[in-house]
Amino acid sequence: MLDARIAITGGDPEDLSSLYEWLVSEDELRGMVRVSRRPIGQTELGSAVDLLTVALGAGGAGSVLSSALVTWLKARRTSAKITVEAEGRSVTLEIDTLRDVSALLEQVLGADDRHGTDRDA
Repeated sequence: MLDARIAITGGDPEDLSSLYEWLVSEDELRGMVRVSRRPIGQTELGSAVDLLTVALGAGGAGSVLSSALVTWLKARRTSAKITVEAEGRSVTLEIDTLRDVSALLEQVLGADDRHGTDRDA
């Protein structure tokens, strides 16, 4: 099982809640999305940052998550940054300069759709 972690920095404080609601409305992701807390770093002040964790298994859940993220990002009217991380790979996207990010997200999240152990393909 692969976990994808999604963090949003800047922008509207409600962006993470909005993304959570968006993702749980996807039939293929329902029950797989949860809000997690990141520990506070030694140089950080304040409370821990919330992030979303999505449990991805076989069957194309990475592609579903990628498509849902792209659609949600395109609908945003904010200047936040979103970071998606899975299996040691990550990508940070600026929502206000969003272009076609599908290929980047597929590289990070597409691991569940590949067969075998080849992680560099």
